[in-house]
Amino acid sequence: MKEYDLIVIGGGRASNLAFAAGKAEKRVALIEKDRLGGTCPNRGCVPSKLLIGYAEAARRVREAGRHFISAKIDRIDIERMIAETNGWIEGVDGRYEGRLPEGADLYRGTGRFVADHVVEVNGERLTAPRIVIATGTRPRPAPFPEVPAWTSDDLFPLKGNIPRSITIVGGGFIGCEVANFFEAVGVQTRLVVRGDRLLPAEDGDISRIFTEQFSKNVAVDLHTKVVAVDHNDGQFTIGLEKAAGEVQTHRSEALLFAIGRLPNTDQLGLENTGIELNRRGFIKRDGFLETSVPGVYALGDVGGEFLLQHAASYEVHYLRQRLLKGDPEPIDRGAMPHAVFSDPEVAAVGLTEEQVMESGRPHVVVMEDWRSSARAMSTRLDYPRTKLLVDPESHEILGCHLIGPEASTMIHQVLAVMRLDNDVRHLKEMIHIHPALPEALLAAGVKAVKQVRRHHQKKEM
Repeated sequence: MKEYDLIVIGGGRASNLAFAAGKAEKRVALIEKDRLGGTCPNRGCVPSKLLIGYAEAARRVREAGRHFISAKIDRIDIERMIAETNGWIEGVDGRYEGRLPEGADLYRGTGRFVADHVVEVNGERLTAPRIVIATGTRPRPAPFPEVPAWTSDDLFPLKGNIPRSITIVGGGFIGCEVANFFEAVGVQTRLVVRGDRLLPAEDGDISRIFTEQFSKNVAVDLHTKVVAVDHNDGQFTIGLEKAAGEVQTHRSEALLFAIGRLPNTDQLGLENTGIELNRRGFIKRDGFLETSVPGVYALGDVGGEFLLQHAASYEVHYLRQRLLKGDPEPIDRGAMPHAVFSDPEVAAVGLTEEQVMESGRPHVVVMEDWRSSARAMSTRLDYPRTKLLVDPESHEILGCHLIGPEASTMIHQVLAVMRLDNDVRHLKEMIHIHPALPEALLAAGVKAVKQVRRHHQKKEM
């Protein structure tokens, strides 16, 4: 049995922990069954955002009329777009392997526990006092296994002919981002959703605005479920059941299901260990990211709290400090932000209004448009909004939700406030560049402080 100081199972973001440990002259084993880099650069965040750049360029031309400019698209070379993206993906594995320091061993295969601190890969057994599980998640499979429907894993890299039409099932961020791209570059696109709105995990007000605006570009079927799928001669025939019970037939060359993700814990041999899972199959861990087995840690998506690359990166940094430098403190992530890179763009941090209401915590709500910023006005869009939820006793920002151009960039100003000294008055007091987009946050901050003042005035009456 080969002995190491650290074993890392999963060569995604956690590979950075293995690299750091190797540079610190620790004996390290890194186990990866597929391509190094994990989901984000190979099948997720990065290639999908590369495609969104093309979608934004196409939309700017189509929507030039809003600015009194007549323009048209003569040709969209979608094959070149996909080829460029595929080319970037092909280089990911090599770039990661090239960073592997001397003294660190890379095992290409599936790691499986045979005991609490013993892992078998390719018939060889490895042991270490510290093991990190970072095996991530995978798309929930299509519910019609008899047909060649896609999941998001099939998009990157996309092989074969580009479809001229696609049906996408699922109204979460993956479904919306993918549908936004395909529609923008000229692929006939239809998005099918069981619920009454898109992005149902977002704040209700933001979700409703998103649904209304998104549906102006992409054909969306709400209150609809897929009840039958057939595939013949390169064409899908899809039965769509509407809310009233009627079944309509829709056809497209491609069919993609974006209906959630599952943890990659079922092939780890965890039944041979004392590692506990929650009811959804994710690994239970404490505030130090340690599992129920001392010395075994779970990192990233496999923990189930935040299926976000930036959350995994933060956890890698934390474990590096804890395992290599002895940091004794539990992890402190603060409020976890996220964004949806679609059209419209959405960004959020903290609680939704629905969550605050459920908690019973006192709060004031501000819903403010972006017209206070001339830069925002120049987009000639009237839907952008900032929503703030504030505790009137402490001025603490409980949640911030943005919808509009560059929302994912703008929200970082709020992230800094919430992390350093969570007080909405800072948004009101700081100097904002005039007339930049973040002046919209200034207006919301001013209004929130006024709302807090009114709250206290009512209490005193």
